[in-house]
Amino acid sequence: MAKVEYSFPVDKIHGKISKKHKVGFAHRKASAKNYTTSYGERTTPVKSSEIEQRNKFTAVCAAARERLDDPNYINVDQLGFSKQTKYKTIWGYVFRICWDAYASE
Repeated sequence: MAKVEYSFPVDKIHGKISKKHKVGFAHRKASAKNYTTSYGERTTPVKSSEIEQRNKFTAVCAAARERLDDPNYINVDQLGFSKQTKYKTIWGYVFRICWDAYASE
């Protein structure tokens, strides 16, 4: 994943940007590009499906951390990771295993 440095929102900027938006500057190290990002306040309430997805993500992250620290799974996961080419990191590989296990529960 690319390394990006984010700056704090700026107070003033010129151009077509609403006063309701917050604007931040970022610098991407890999391409040495500077760019701006604009984000506003959410206007709709959070849906129950979004809350469920956030809770699922939180639970899967915790399960993946536990699995990476569990000595019973270390060798199995490392062997499985070395045999595949889809995931670039062992974290991604273990996260997917936990995500699929969560879906089947």
